[in-house]
Amino acid sequence: MRHIALAAASAAALVAMPATGQDAFPVTLDHFYGETVIDAEAERIVTLSWMAQDTVLALGEVPIAIQSQTWGGDENGYLPWVKEAVEDLGADLPLALDTANGLPFEQILELEPDLILAPYSGLSQDDYDRLSAIAPTVAFKEAPWTGSWQYVVETVGAAMGRSEEAAGLVASTQDGIARYAADNPQFAGRTFAFGGGSDAGNVGFYIPSDPRVHLMEDLGLVPAEALNDLPTDNYVQQVSFEQLDTVDAEIFIAWYSSQDDLDTLMANPLFARWKPIANDRFVPLIDRAFVMALSAPSPLSIPWMMDRFVPMLAETLEQ
Repeated sequence: MRHIALAAASAAALVAMPATGQDAFPVTLDHFYGETVIDAEAERIVTLSWMAQDTVLALGEVPIAIQSQTWGGDENGYLPWVKEAVEDLGADLPLALDTANGLPFEQILELEPDLILAPYSGLSQDDYDRLSAIAPTVAFKEAPWTGSWQYVVETVGAAMGRSEEAAGLVASTQDGIARYAADNPQFAGRTFAFGGGSDAGNVGFYIPSDPRVHLMEDLGLVPAEALNDLPTDNYVQQVSFEQLDTVDAEIFIAWYSSQDDLDTLMANPLFARWKPIANDRFVPLIDRAFVMALSAPSPLSIPWMMDRFVPMLAETLEQ
């Protein structure tokens, strides 16, 4: 695998890598499906997880293949900050694997990877077993589609034998977020809910353990109390329009697939009467790449979107 230092002026990375030695191999990582032993530094990494490819790139490596991002990516499935990071490394884009109809196991086998990373994913036991027969595979820690971006960075760093560099990435990224929070003290203590889409009778809310919610907390916001009472069997939970008033939030942040979807929702009188909507403290997000940056925060996507998102949030709270 190519190992090229990140360009000092890279707008995509915005993180200075410390020069450190490698961790000692073998490395053993525990996860939901057991433990994975990585005997030596990987040279051919495949990522099948949100945020994982970002971390590999931020650590100066280019995976041989990544999961294609059809929602938010370009026509070839690449997210903009991923493309920028690869360009900054002076490398070719990795293969974008089409996973829309399931994992392409035969294609992955032909790539001859020596490490497969999926620490924030929905791998099933069968998926994990089949991938592990190809190469050491790292799955999620506690449940599908759960885990903080910090956990992803630390896990990927450990798998690559670069724990110290990963810790530096986490610290530098958190410092950047903290500066935004310090520059906007009006965020502190304001209650919020983060949602995603809606159907005919419900609004989806992300539970407090979701990375989207954690990122807003890092800016100083506080999840609405009612979110703590939602079931935790899924990272997004539905609340009916009739029950929206039970979610006492000052501000509502949510993504929508299209302007038509948003217009339909705004026409619903129950939604329109809900406090954050009635008070014009609503941050609707339609740009899919931007939504993905917030949904899958990482050392690459966070700096990519913060200069745009923070002013939107500040303006909304001034209403």
